[in-house]
Amino acid sequence: MTTISNNGTTKQKPRLDLNGYSYIMDRSTSENTCWRCIKSHSHFCHSRLHTCIITYNVIKSPTPHTCSIDGTTRELRKFDEEITFRSLNTQETPHIIITHCYKGLSDPALARLPTRDNIKRRIKTLRQEKDIIQAPNDLNFPVVPVQLTKTFRQNQFLRCDTGSGEDRILIFFTDEQINILQKTQDFLVDGTFKVVPEIFYQLYIIYSVYRNHVIPVIYALLRRKGAETYKRLITEILKFTPC
Repeated sequence: MTTISNNGTTKQKPRLDLNGYSYIMDRSTSENTCWRCIKSHSHFCHSRLHTCIITYNVIKSPTPHTCSIDGTTRELRKFDEEITFRSLNTQETPHIIITHCYKGLSDPALARLPTRDNIKRRIKTLRQEKDIIQAPNDLNFPVVPVQLTKTFRQNQFLRCDTGSGEDRILIFFTDEQINILQKTQDFLVDGTFKVVPEIFYQLYIIYSVYRNHVIPVIYALLRRKGAETYKRLITEILKFTPC
């Protein structure tokens, strides 16, 4: 099975992985794409394969390789790819990103990694270049940046911010989610503590049982998990659901 990545090379070129080998895009026509071994320059390996330009299905199998598979190098490439993706697409702290990406690495791969401080600097550089908004470290931040209040499709997502204070609550949902919420009578709730910004205590999720499916409909960042906090949360949600 082929997989395509857009951030797996130093120049951020598309990379194709197949059967333990990696290839980079060489050229394209109106019907297919030609890929060459990623070690074509470093090891003079001239293996090539062709894929459909639309589906990426292999239409001409790889020619023989003169290079060998280096499992550790592949692990390091995957690690760098994951670091880049999470740096640019999440608000996770560098510590959380690194801890997540360390999981599953072999001892030889861990031994070849840069120091944690160097990886943290790389994450900071990636975010500065992409102008990524940094997660606040003070609970009394004035407002949530506009860029973080909408979905990828520019639909409103942040619906409630109770304002600065020790029991601050942020509530997120889309119009579609609140419509599902109002159509169902059975709900499930769950709290998770590992993926929240440091200034909050938990991400609280409300699920609706809708048409035999369990669908998340409300996300809330909470500072506490006591009864009063949950009562405030329900009170705020009810403001968006007509009786």
